Amino acid sequence: MTRDFSAFFERYGWPTAKGRLPFCIGHRGASGHERENTIAAFRRAAELGAEMWELDTQLTKDGVVVVSHDDHLERVFGIDRRISEMTAAELAGLDGVDVPSFSEVAALGRETGTGLYVELKAPGTGMRCWQHLAEMNQRFACLGSFDTAQVRELSDAACDFPLSVLIRVGHDPHALADEAGADIVHLCWERAGERPQDLVTDALMRRAFDAGREIVLWHEERPAVLDDLMKLPVLGICTDLPDLMRPPAAKEKAVGRQG
Repeated sequence: MTRDFSAFFERYGWPTAKGRLPFCIGHRGASGHERENTIAAFRRAAELGAEMWELDTQLTKDGVVVVSHDDHLERVFGIDRRISEMTAAELAGLDGVDVPSFSEVAALGRETGTGLYVELKAPGTGMRCWQHLAEMNQRFACLGSFDTAQVRELSDAACDFPLSVLIRVGHDPHALADEAGADIVHLCWERAGERPQDLVTDALMRRAFDAGREIVLWHEERPAVLDDLMKLPVLGICTDLPDLMRPPAAKEKAVGRQG
């Protein structure tokens, strides 16, 4: 099965000469090499050849969108504080904490020519991210979430960026995509056994494509699985280790088409 992405790229103003398809989407940056969701992780991912970064959004007490998977800082930074209970200035003033603002990461994306695959965590971040990207005329971006209500809010507001719905194992991707009004089905099936690639059937792909949707796949770090995924006609694949998808010797390029 082949897939022509040229209409998608044209519709959303994405660059047609950027890297190879499926796109390598650095999961929380190059989080297998650097602390996740940090400027260092995003810069490293770009250096390793990732076309896009997957990043997560939280909201400070004073309404600033910042990039962190968790609201609580304990897991990543060992600090018992919540982003939502602090102002952006208070967060920036914490010793040993490196949580960039969305605007900082977006600026780095413009500098490096890297796309933003934004996973909306805290409610209210989607509209703010959309506004910032629109103001900067930064077209190479996507907004998505597990929370169908957040995606639907953007869809109902006629957001002109592609919208993605993230799908857990065992959930119906087509029904949730309909509910969210999504343009992309993002299958988060990295924990679905030793061969999760077997779940991405021709029937599943054809049904998504017939509905006018593209597919993005989970973060994968098993080389044998990743090799199989890279043969599929999908828009992108997330990974903590972009160098697994973009080894230095790889020079193959494709523009707008992949099969």
